[in-house]
Amino acid sequence: LGYNRVGSRGFISMVTQLVDANATLCVLIFYNNPIFSFTSGQSDKDAHSALHSLISQKTGIRFINLGKTDLGNAECETISDALTSEECSMIFLGLSENQIDDEEVAVLCVGLEKNTTIKYLNLSDNEITDSGVETIKQCVERRAEL
Repeated sequence: LGYNRVGSRGFISMVTQLVDANATLCVLIFYNNPIFSFTSGQSDKDAHSALHSLISQKTGIRFINLGKTDLGNAECETISDALTSEECSMIFLGLSENQIDDEEVAVLCVGLEKNTTIKYLNLSDNEITDSGVETIKQCVERRAEL
């Protein structure tokens, strides 16, 4: 579904169907869609709930690309919380081109430290500085101890 005009309404609908049906789909690409711009009529609460369900619940989906979907601090907090779920079975999480900064990296790392399934994290083309890289490094070191 990358490179379309899928907004929060379409995202919520798709995620609800996939979670409810316990679908066997393993790759979900929403890259370059205005999902979290909240101009399509749905509330951010509904989109955050769908985002949390998508990541935290055990589904067949192992690869999610949410690059360039207008993620902000609130979405990073939702992702971080979802990553702490014991049901999370995500292996790849793509968050490129979302203007994620060092503060949001720190928020994401809280969840990543407790997650043992994520093996690939794409944070390319964001606003991360040396400080954010140090936060990621420390997160990876703590994860190795799990």
